[in-house]
Amino acid sequence: MSKTGDVAVATRPGREAAPESQNFVPFWLVSAGVGRDEASTLSRRILGRTVAREAAAPDLPLPFDARCILTTRPDIGLRSCFAPAAHWVWRPERAGEGARYILVRPAEGRVVIRQGDRRIALRAREAAALALDQPTEFVLAQPGRIDVIELDRALLPSLGDDSALMQVIPRSNPGLQALAHYGALLLRGLLPLNSADLQALAKGHVHDLIGAALSDRGSAVPAAMADRRAGRLAAIKADIEARLERRELGVEMIASLHGVSARVVQKLFEAEGRTFSDYVLERRLDRAWHRLVTAEGATLTISAVAYEVGFGDLSYFNRCFRKRFGRPPSQVKAQAVSGEA
Repeated sequence: MSKTGDVAVATRPGREAAPESQNFVPFWLVSAGVGRDEASTLSRRILGRTVAREAAAPDLPLPFDARCILTTRPDIGLRSCFAPAAHWVWRPERAGEGARYILVRPAEGRVVIRQGDRRIALRAREAAALALDQPTEFVLAQPGRIDVIELDRALLPSLGDDSALMQVIPRSNPGLQALAHYGALLLRGLLPLNSADLQALAKGHVHDLIGAALSDRGSAVPAAMADRRAGRLAAIKADIEARLERRELGVEMIASLHGVSARVVQKLFEAEGRTFSDYVLERRLDRAWHRLVTAEGATLTISAVAYEVGFGDLSYFNRCFRKRFGRPPSQVKAQAVSGEA
């Protein structure tokens, strides 16, 4: 990207130049029609905090004509596209540049994908790998967010097999579920990948998970009731992870997202011997611990960490943290700074 003043101009949608800094951070790309206030509101709603933003040129729309895209700096190929258009055609690369590969996964709604005479339909949290060597049409129903990963054929040789492309990867696929968890952590800046070597390892890990998902895609959604429940619970946990920073996160929100009753969600967790609230609390405390012991956490106050992971009451956070880890958060942070944690 080249910059004029404080507004960047994209050289091509979804491709940014490598930044000078190696700090790994979440980053917004926003369409020219999105103002700073709307971008900040979206950032706080999705991430629990405001992150850096950059506007795209009006004649270079973002993929899927999305109003904004969450990616990372430096770019490792992950993008969550928010408020995408109901219809989008992805054109091939320029002649001589070779095929471009992506993995697409609608987080909500449904998408129909057409390439020539081939057609597939993806439901929420299903995925497919595509070669963008011909015009690819996307028709989205109830679009809210669609996730895209730029694929490197050198890291994923199976892309050379045409049978791996334009095939539905079911939401119950273990590799895809692991990828959803890992991608959410990366896009929210929760992993301290502040070196080129660590970023390369993360990109390789993403491709390894995609490779696992592609190799196992032939297994249809399990017919056994126990397996269906396990798949649904894994999808629910992925959605909880993606919304952990939101203080309004509750069983009703997740149940509505999955089209089931709150009681159904509660019963899934009860089968594991705990409640929905227990699980959310555990994940928030684990994330708080991670923030406190990383280098970035050294610059944050205890209250900032508590609010960032979804707590609205500092005293309650301190009590829960000490009960779970046997130490107050201030002690964990102090030991991390001194290198004793």
